[in-house]
Parts: sequence; structure tokens; C-alpha cells
Amino acid sequence: MDLFSIEMLVVIAVAAVGGFWTGWHARGIAFIAHLSKDPDRTIELCNQIKAINAEELIMPTDAIEVKTELVNDSVYAYNKVTGEFLAQAQNLHHVMVAVAERFPGKKFWHPELTEDRQTA
Repeated sequence: MDLFSIEMLVVIAVAAVGGFWTGWHARGIAFIAHLSKDPDRTIELCNQIKAINAEELIMPTDAIEVKTELVNDSVYAYNKVTGEFLAQAQNLHHVMVAVAERFPGKKFWHPELTEDRQTA
């Protein structure tokens, strides 16, 4: 590559980064302008998104739903249907990990955990 093509690549890269940065901030400014003109519509849209996200947290059919109980700074996990004790730990995440380790091969589900933190 000669010097001219390297300089041209640098100019194109700087222009691309500058264009992306400008577009990113223009999008944010447009959102804030829309929010200030019609806040009720934006709030309605956010509530619709919240409802859609809540619907996505549906328990898988092959999972066991876990009921938790906080006693003396410890979280106890039980099978919601049978009442069987599953595990105990200091917080919800740790108790779900302990349940998964105690019962390998089974799926467990708790409604307060997001999909990516559900244990399988």
C-alpha cells in the first residue's frame, strides 16, 4: 500500500467514527425533543414495552417453579407445588444456583429472575 491509500483509510475511518458519533447524539436529542412535546405518548409506549417484557417471562413447561422465603437473612427455596425443601443461601441468585447444583438435570424457575439468570 502506498502512503496515499493509508491516508485515505485514516480519513475514511475518522469520518465514519464522526458520523456515528453525530448520529448517536442526534438520535438522543430527537428522543428528548419528542419526549418534551408528547410525554404522555412516550409514557404509554414505555408501559406497552413493560407489558411485553412481563409477558416474555413465562415459565417453561418442563421447569419446577420455586417459592422462596426469607428467614433470618437466609433465603430458603421450596418446590411451589409439593412444598419440598430445595436449598438455602444468602440471596435469591445463590439459592437458585444451589438448587441447580443439588438437582442436576432438572430445570427450576423463579419469576423474580430474568431469563438470562434462570438456572437449568
